[in-house]
Amino acid sequence: MSERSYRTRPIGPADLASGFRSGTHPLDDYFQRHALPNDQGDVGRAYVLDASTEDIAAGLPAVLGFYTLSMASVASQDVASVLAKRLPRYPLPVALIGRLAVDERARGRRLGETLLLDALTRAVEASQLIACLGVIVDAKDAAAEGFYAKYDFVTVDDASWPRRMFLPMHIARAAFEDD
Repeated sequence: MSERSYRTRPIGPADLASGFRSGTHPLDDYFQRHALPNDQGDVGRAYVLDASTEDIAAGLPAVLGFYTLSMASVASQDVASVLAKRLPRYPLPVALIGRLAVDERARGRRLGETLLLDALTRAVEASQLIACLGVIVDAKDAAAEGFYAKYDFVTVDDASWPRRMFLPMHIARAAFEDD
């Protein structure tokens, strides 16, 4: 199999008719009903991963995956131990990867990694303009928690599902310094 170069871009109206389906109802429902309006309303930026011409010819949908990115805050006590330093007691700014999903027909191609790295790249770039202590995600289940842990996210709240996970910005920045 040849290595394909995938492109992410902001969501557009035509993407809703792409046939995207992750196999997880809440994610599919979000993509169909909320991703575009939330993007247009400045609630959360949605980015889609375009399929290549070869992928479409092989029967895959035009959108292979998507993620959302927005600003959020985190309680300082939730991340102080990860950062191993004293933090102010008020909520601290972070980037939130709110949704991330790959079409079920395109699994096994490391597209989740492609989407996550794209989201982290955008968060690192934004952190140069707007203060951002790190990136948070809410892992919906053990598989999602394991996925994010492979990329150095640390679980900061394991009391229930979804589990809040955190990646300090200095670690995200360091990951892209060699590129």
